[in-house]
Amino acid sequence: MFQFGIIMVILIGTILIGIPISYSMGITGLIYILITNASYIAIIPNRLYEGVNQFQLLAIPFFLLAADIMINADISGKLFRFVKLFVGRFRGGLAYVNVIVSMVFGSVSGTALGDIAALGKVEMDAMDEEGYDKDFSCALTAASSLQSPLIPPSNIAVLYASVMGLSVGALFLAGLLPGVMLGMAQILYIIAVRDKKNFPACNEKYRGSQIKSIILNGLITLGMPFIIIGGVLGGYFTATESANIACVYSLLLGIIVYRNYHLKDFKKALENVAHQMANIFLIIAFASVFAWIMGMERIPEQIAELLLGLSSNKYILLLLVNIFLLLVGMFMDTGAAIILFAPILAPIMYEVGVHPVHFAVVVLLNLTLGLITPPVGVVLYSATAVGKRKFEDVVKSLIPFLIISFSVLAIVCLIPACTLLLPGMFGFL
Repeated sequence: MFQFGIIMVILIGTILIGIPISYSMGITGLIYILITNASYIAIIPNRLYEGVNQFQLLAIPFFLLAADIMINADISGKLFRFVKLFVGRFRGGLAYVNVIVSMVFGSVSGTALGDIAALGKVEMDAMDEEGYDKDFSCALTAASSLQSPLIPPSNIAVLYASVMGLSVGALFLAGLLPGVMLGMAQILYIIAVRDKKNFPACNEKYRGSQIKSIILNGLITLGMPFIIIGGVLGGYFTATESANIACVYSLLLGIIVYRNYHLKDFKKALENVAHQMANIFLIIAFASVFAWIMGMERIPEQIAELLLGLSSNKYILLLLVNIFLLLVGMFMDTGAAIILFAPILAPIMYEVGVHPVHFAVVVLLNLTLGLITPPVGVVLYSATAVGKRKFEDVVKSLIPFLIISFSVLAIVCLIPACTLLLPGMFGFL
């Protein structure tokens, strides 16, 4: 236990001085082996391989590639204009558009940062032109992006399923309703404050030919989430296969339908995805080594004894776990947090009667909320960078959205049906 305390200090220290978390875990893992038993070093290659040797993980690069293609082929922009056509004319219309587009784009990108990259500037620029408060538009853009990791397909859901041996389809469906709830709660807040904040209506006029083009492009774009979700639910293909189909569909749109996507764009997209996946797989591989160390030190058992010693009430334990995961989500990469802590916490919650799929969504929602929670929230920093806003000013405007998000989290924790209803209806439980 003393050795584990040493490497935890080293891990935290290396992260604080700016070393990437994957390398920090690799360094601490190597130091642990050297100070305990150098012969264990032969285990490292096996753990690295076992960490990434998961068939389900193949879905992640293909979903990232599909999202990259959609961004560079302006498919996300066409989706924005489609939603704007229908709800932009209402007071606060562009705020509704911001939320709804994120809900729909979440069914393509699967990541909050992907949502910010694809839509952040478009959404904030449009709201600025219409006279919205700039800090509010930035806070809303950051908050609405949180739906993307929940609404299927979700990259972190794929990762969680591979780590914990759960059905990807079950987790896809389990996150759908909470993701929609989060979006609807944001819309209700906009309705409540639109008069007080004097939100404008979009008065842009469209010609008949423009309306026809916007609707056609929007419906074509919406084909992707229907294909992905419908195919998985119908049993026509797996989640991993749906990622491949998403890539093919987005390529067909960019190259044949819209003719604004070229070979050089595709090469650049492959490079971007390769860089992202190199980082993701490094984190997964080194986190696997770190997880082995925790097993050697019996950390999961000790944490279980500690928590169960405090209370056997599942709601009290859920509260403690929520607080812990929110703190973790503020400082740690979501993928690394899942690999390290899900195998520790999940068995404890199973023991007190929490369903594995329900707890999976609780974990994902907590870690996702950490992305916009100060002081470190990665998505919050990205949104302020894209919108060129002051961080502290945006945080003030973000407070109502944080309250909304925590309220949705509380509902999801207290009402398991929010996560179990859809997987049960479609036979995934």
